[in-house]
Amino acid sequence: MGAGAAGLLDYPAGGVMLTSHHAGMTIIELMTVLTVSSILLAFGAPAAGQWLRDVEVRSSAGALLAALQSARAEAVARNAPVRLRLVDAQGRPGWEVGCVQVTARCPATIRRQPVSAATDVRWGASPPANMPALTAAIAAGTGLPAGITFDALGAAAAVGSGTDISRVDVTHARDDSARRLVLLIAAQGMVRLCDPVAATSRPERCR
Repeated sequence: MGAGAAGLLDYPAGGVMLTSHHAGMTIIELMTVLTVSSILLAFGAPAAGQWLRDVEVRSSAGALLAALQSARAEAVARNAPVRLRLVDAQGRPGWEVGCVQVTARCPATIRRQPVSAATDVRWGASPPANMPALTAAIAAGTGLPAGITFDALGAAAAVGSGTDISRVDVTHARDDSARRLVLLIAAQGMVRLCDPVAATSRPERCR
């Protein structure tokens, strides 16, 4: 090769051209990586599954809270009693909101969430008289079907008299260790979502 060609290749004439050698991964190295990855997955998968089940419970509880607040708002806006009904005896999430006294301006069904068979989240409910301690879970389907009626002022008087439910527990059917959340309905119509096992100093603790 001439000097000109050597210059173009950026190494001096008569010199030695250096080449780089990239070694591939050996079988032993590959097996080591796969073994470590398997161990990490084995430890991480249960935690990830627990987190997903907790998210399912929280999502369902949040959706029910929004439905209860919406039913109360409908009662005030329509100046008429509106009832939210939890419709499934097995405790699968599903509800309907409608007017107690049906008129042209206040239909029997305002909105609804069809019962979902695709989730393992479950609801259980209780009126005030039979309500267990907050440390004890209400089993799935307990007290259902049931409901809460809000009057034109947004109150839930039947909760106070004991005929309507005042508590709904949201649990996971496949995991007793999954987070349990509780919705508490007051006779004044306020609805609160709380965590019965949160630290006592935390505002989300059920009281």
